[in-house]
Amino acid sequence: MVALFKEGSQPAFVELYVRYEKKLIYFCKGFLKDESKAEDIIQDIFLQIFETSDALNTEKSFYAYLQTIAKNRVLYEARKSSIHLRYEQYAIKHGNDTTNKTEDTILDNDYEKLLNEMIDGLTPQQKEVFRLSRLQGLTYNEIADLLNISLRTVKKHASLALEKIKNQLMEHADIHFKTVMTLLLF
Repeated sequence: MVALFKEGSQPAFVELYVRYEKKLIYFCKGFLKDESKAEDIIQDIFLQIFETSDALNTEKSFYAYLQTIAKNRVLYEARKSSIHLRYEQYAIKHGNDTTNKTEDTILDNDYEKLLNEMIDGLTPQQKEVFRLSRLQGLTYNEIADLLNISLRTVKKHASLALEKIKNQLMEHADIHFKTVMTLLLF
């Protein structure tokens, strides 16, 4: 099946997806304790495999390959959650240490303007999905229903938008880590 997919057979890809999706969700859910996050990870993994099918090794176990990718994604999510938790704890502990409220207000306004410019630079679909997800707090399922598009398409647009914004934020050396995390995690 992997060899057929590697040759470009989309039905082979669908078969691989159907065959392994539930096993991998169960695998990830065991670590994350969050089925929604597990489903998101598996969607991303299969999107990655679809986009890089020419790099697949048909000699090795496809399921073992999927498990390795899933394990790495789960570990990444755990690290990201840990960083987010530490940031929240830091922000709570040091949140009132501000010495210059006027300067902070000006910086916050500048950063908000910069973020809005970055959002405006997205494609119309990415912009819409990003705004609905990050600014209005809708789930990917709600966005898919609202826009009448597939969940996979919503996830793709959200991922591309976040990646583009993240890359642009990293280009601004004047923005410190706390601000980047706040803008990306809002």
